[in-house]
Parts: sequence; C-alpha cells; structure tokens
Amino acid sequence: MQITSILDIIDGKLINSPSISFIYSFKTKVSKVKEGDLFIAYNLEDIDLAIQKGAFAIIVENVCPITDNEIAWIKVNNLESCMIKLIRYKLALFNLESFYCNNIVSSFLRALSPSTSKKIIVIPNKLSHFISILDDVDNETILFSNNNEVLDKIYPNYRNFNNEHLEVSNLIEHSLFEVSFSFKDKYFQRVRIPSIYIEDFIRVYNYLNISVYDDTKVKSIDLFKTIFLDKNFNILEFGKTDKFIILSNDIELLENEISYLKSKFTYGKIIYITSSYNKYLPKEQIVLKNPTALKNTFKNTFFNAAYVFGFEFNDVQQYLLKEEKEITLF
Repeated sequence: MQITSILDIIDGKLINSPSISFIYSFKTKVSKVKEGDLFIAYNLEDIDLAIQKGAFAIIVENVCPITDNEIAWIKVNNLESCMIKLIRYKLALFNLESFYCNNIVSSFLRALSPSTSKKIIVIPNKLSHFISILDDVDNETILFSNNNEVLDKIYPNYRNFNNEHLEVSNLIEHSLFEVSFSFKDKYFQRVRIPSIYIEDFIRVYNYLNISVYDDTKVKSIDLFKTIFLDKNFNILEFGKTDKFIILSNDIELLENEISYLKSKFTYGKIIYITSSYNKYLPKEQIVLKNPTALKNTFKNTFFNAAYVFGFEFNDVQQYLLKEEKEITLF
C-alpha cells in the first residue's frame, strides 16, 4: 500500500522525506512487527524496536525524534481515530457478511467456529487487537461483534444475529449446569450449559451447520464457569458434590445469571462474593480484594452455592489447587 494513499485515508502528515514509499501491513503490537509493516506507536518507547524489526513507517500522535530518515514518519491528531480509518478502509475492500450478536453468542462462536468450514472472526472490543489480524480478512470472512458501536465505526452494514427465534423440545434440566434437549432431528445429551443459554447455543450451532458436535468445545466456554468443592473446600470433578462456586466477569450477563440461580437453586444457601461492591448483586455481598481470601471466607461462611464476580476463573482455580496441595504436604 502506498504511503501517499495512507496519508489520504487517515488525514496524516508526513513529517520527513523517506526513501520508501509503501508498506505491507498494519501493526499496533511491536512484538508482531515484521519487515515492511506500518507501526502505530501507542507507546513511543516501542518505536526503536519496531524499526529494528523492519518497520517501514511509524505513525505517532505526538512529535518525537526521527531516528531513521529512510522510513516514513507520519503524525496524526488521534491514534484511535487513525486506526478506525485504516480498519474501515481495509474492510471496505470486501463484500462481507457481518452481524451484531450478544456476549453469549460470541463466546459460543469462539469455541465452535474453528472446527467448521466457515471463516468467522469475532471482532475484539479493543480494535488495536483486531488490526493485527486484518491480513486474514478476505471475501469469505464473516464478522461478528458484541459491540454495535464498534461495528458502526468500522463496518456499519451489519445485521442483528439475535433476531431469529429457535425452539428446542424434550428439554431435561439435569442440574443448573447440564441439559439434554432435541433440536430438529438431533438429540443433545447432557450438554454442559445452563438452560438460559440454550437458544444462543442452538442459534450458533444452526448457523455454523455443525455436522459433528464436540461437547468438549462447549466445556471450555467462559460462561457460568463452575468449581465443585468437597466439605474441606477442595476441588472435585464436575457434579460430584452439591457445594459449588460460579465465577463470572461479564456485567451484562450478571442480572440474568443471578435471576436464574435464584429461581433454580431454591433448596440451598447462596452467597455473593465480589472484588468490589456491585449494585447489580444483592446487597448482602462479601467484598474481597483478591482471591487469596476466598478459602477463609468459605470456611467461615455457611453456603451451598457461591456466585463470585470480578475474579479470573484460572486465578481462583489455581489458588484453590495450591492451597489444597500445601495442606497435603503436612
């Protein structure tokens, strides 16, 4: 791509007279820079490394020393606006199918689409992460985003994926976290998702036209992630106990998940733990600064189910496993 064309697209100003006149690709992460790339410098300290790795052009928001006059140095008024213009230009070269979807659908798409023939890209909300995979976009690409503001900025010709209503039959709720049901001519046995997410799952399954369903893909999805505990608060296998913790980090799903938990788990004591006070949680919530306080909280609080918001699942799981391992050493 010619430097002169880039200047027109982003309303940039060339602040030197370089010997090169083109670039191959755009990058925002210095670790991804290759020879011939244009580097969008959010961090000025990364510029020297980008040049060492072969960057042909540097885009900056603030004036900085020109350390290599052979390459192009471009100044813009706003890096975020510049990046949006570059993405929008690149996507406009193709006639793409694109959709707005909810967070649940985007989670199912990330898990299920890699095993299908459809070329799905779920757009990250941070566009700096998306620009690094722009080279993968072609006419076969299908774009999804759970942020309509992002889509409005970069590819406004999109449809709402959540409009179609699909129904299942023969629904059996084995637990809060596991269901069986029929859809069309297929029976899904003991799928590890809560019943509130069945329609979104089926919508994705139907769109992707999955021929062979792999249940392990759904188990990896970061929705209603659950850890089962024994009486000493050590981790057990899925479903081996009636004491469990549910971990969530998505504020948009919180109200529905709490409502679901309250309506389905009427036979046990529920407690709510959060990293900071949350107005969407019940008032009786326990605020902890870090996951290292979880085990003592569990030991000193009677509960059957704990809804934990604001901590990473892997951090909590690893901490509990570490505690368990340390106890067994003595």
